[in-house]
Amino acid sequence: MAYTLNQITPVKLIENRHNLKSYLQSQLSPLLSKRSWMQDWDQLARRFQLLKFEVLSEPEIHSYSWNQEQVSSIIHETIENVEKYLHFQHLNITIVPALPFPWFQKYDQSLWTNGYTVGAATIVLAIPPDPDPVFLRYMLAHEMHHASPENPIFNLTLDTFTLADWYKMEGGAEYFSLSLYDDKRWWKDHFTEEAEQAYQEIAQKNIGTTDDRLKSKICFGNQDMGIPVFAGYSFAYKMVRQYAEQQNVRNYRDLYKANPLDIFNTYITK
Repeated sequence: MAYTLNQITPVKLIENRHNLKSYLQSQLSPLLSKRSWMQDWDQLARRFQLLKFEVLSEPEIHSYSWNQEQVSSIIHETIENVEKYLHFQHLNITIVPALPFPWFQKYDQSLWTNGYTVGAATIVLAIPPDPDPVFLRYMLAHEMHHASPENPIFNLTLDTFTLADWYKMEGGAEYFSLSLYDDKRWWKDHFTEEAEQAYQEIAQKNIGTTDDRLKSKICFGNQDMGIPVFAGYSFAYKMVRQYAEQQNVRNYRDLYKANPLDIFNTYITK
């Protein structure tokens, strides 16, 4: 499989800092398509906090640098591994610096890697200066599961994308990536048995919602609702893993065809 890797390094950001918005627009706009849920390069730039580089000093920007050859090697090896299970004709990967977010800034910087699938075969990964190689591989495999052209998520819109669909999408990606790589998820310990009992009630009540704000609280965590950080990911993984084991799923791609409500109801009634 052919793939394109574009590393938007801190050095490139420094070189273009006086026209940063124009530079980012030139790099990010080509990643968007009519089927992308984000339709503006500025949304993607804000998702990864890239406009903050307008005000950081050069030494601060340099501090986010990484070893490009090492990262390229890790990505190449991961793609070769994932290709054994998922099919792509071409893949676009863009790398940007990982700035701190409130939910992970207290954890070791090597685990700051995070990603977003822009659309079919198009991924943006944010990486720290010295990314944990196992966590980076896991995160890329997760995003590649999203980016597979076979993923039915691309047939949905924001108006038809339910909480059940989100669980299937994220649970499937977690099940796939954690089957290939060791589990270094920094958020998993927050999802205790007690937390899950309360969480299941919230999930069951809202399983059909398409309200993006409500889904975000349920999936990513919300203190007012008593939902731990990234609880949705932990819940979705447990749910899909059990479904795959019960249904004796041997091909990861078969999970793309599963009914989201079947996965959810099988777990809730266990």
